[in-house]
Amino acid sequence: MKYDYHAVVIGAGAGGLVVAAGCAGMGAKIALIEKYKMGGDCLNAGCVPSKALLKGAHLAGQIRNSGLYGLKAGLDGVDLGKAMDRVASVIAEVAPRDSEERFKGLGVDVYRTGCTLLDAHTVKAGEKVLTARYIVVATGSEALVPAVPGLETVKYYTNRDIFTLKTLPKKMLVLGAGPIGLELGQAFRHFGSEVEVIDRAVGLFGKDDPEVGPLMLDVLKKDGLILHDGAKILGVEKTADGIKIKFERNGAPQETRGDALLVALGRKPVTAGLGLAEAGVALNERGYIQTDARLRTNVPNIYACGDCTGPYLFTHMAGYQAGIIIRNIIFRLPAKADYSNVAWTTYTKPEVAHVGLTEPEAVKQGIYRDKVIVPLAENDRAMAEEDRAGFLKFVIGPKGRLLGATLVGEKAGEMIGAASLAVTKKLKADAFASVIFSYPTEADIFKTASYAYMKKGFKPWMQKVIKTVLLGGTAME
Repeated sequence: MKYDYHAVVIGAGAGGLVVAAGCAGMGAKIALIEKYKMGGDCLNAGCVPSKALLKGAHLAGQIRNSGLYGLKAGLDGVDLGKAMDRVASVIAEVAPRDSEERFKGLGVDVYRTGCTLLDAHTVKAGEKVLTARYIVVATGSEALVPAVPGLETVKYYTNRDIFTLKTLPKKMLVLGAGPIGLELGQAFRHFGSEVEVIDRAVGLFGKDDPEVGPLMLDVLKKDGLILHDGAKILGVEKTADGIKIKFERNGAPQETRGDALLVALGRKPVTAGLGLAEAGVALNERGYIQTDARLRTNVPNIYACGDCTGPYLFTHMAGYQAGIIIRNIIFRLPAKADYSNVAWTTYTKPEVAHVGLTEPEAVKQGIYRDKVIVPLAENDRAMAEEDRAGFLKFVIGPKGRLLGATLVGEKAGEMIGAASLAVTKKLKADAFASVIFSYPTEADIFKTASYAYMKKGFKPWMQKVIKTVLLGGTAME
């Protein structure tokens, strides 16, 4: 059968753009469909704008604490509107890389409309019907807004529109203590807002190693955030001067008030209305598209990648999965995704970065053997820059293999790449002992961790042998 396209890609976010550009670059005829904005949530309402905002927020926090460094500086207010204007300018600067014009220049046919799958090879895009050998669904995710009584009566923000806020709220209420809630909650606290965070889970950073949560809870409390974990949200009310939230914690009813509300209670896949069920594509109980290791759905020729598949809702994961799809549908290689070396970072201050297995995951798989934890406060550069709140943890498996690493620190997101390489290449926990790091750098903590692991394997009898044989005059000449 002759098709209009080699592949129709639905969604111009991180995953869809990589598939479209990669396939077109190999000479394939590609259609790209997007009804929202080119670049998806990452460019317009996620990674890019949030990091631009965090830069200014954390700078405000540093100015408030500058007396520690002998500076007589003060923060004479915050112009949130100007801060958000800068966020918009950063988005505009990055946007051309993801633009319709660029992809048309690559030879991709771009359709700015909604679409519906008709079968495994056919998509209706607006009024046009497109056929393709392959269909790739990369529609991403959006904010999950649960049915909280009264929520519909108040103005609330999600990641999609929080960057339109122009006036700094006196008090920001945040529902959800995941990465979005904590990053933005801390940001508004650094700008000067009072911030209260309410979450149903007990503790913070539940998906990370167990040492992370207590440390970050202490850091955020010292920042002035008020955290209500283990809470059941009962309802939201509009008041004369703002918003009231009623919740239950430890069996006791409580309430709090504020003048702005951010809902950050998780994400849900954008899969409704695409005709997936009609095309026979299987979804799980949460609406995510089910795929195998090659990113194929249960329907021949329909692939999916990125947030709409889960379980890792990261831009870099979408890009990685897109590469797997390209190898399958262009080169016909049976490439499979490997999720054993996934890295992620939560951009709080300090940052929390991780790669590979956590200790509980390694224990569950029966391959945990040991761990090493080195406090960042023992690193000379961290001492010099007051970056003491953090640590590096190695999770170690059979034969000393590095299974995973967690790093908490100001530069954790930039530094975790070293551990990512070690985990990906299946190196041992002592691999960094032979690396010559610049001094003083916080990255030198990797060498310290390797030494700490090696020291644990150095038994007292070894010292006796060395002392007797090598240092006692009987050593070989």
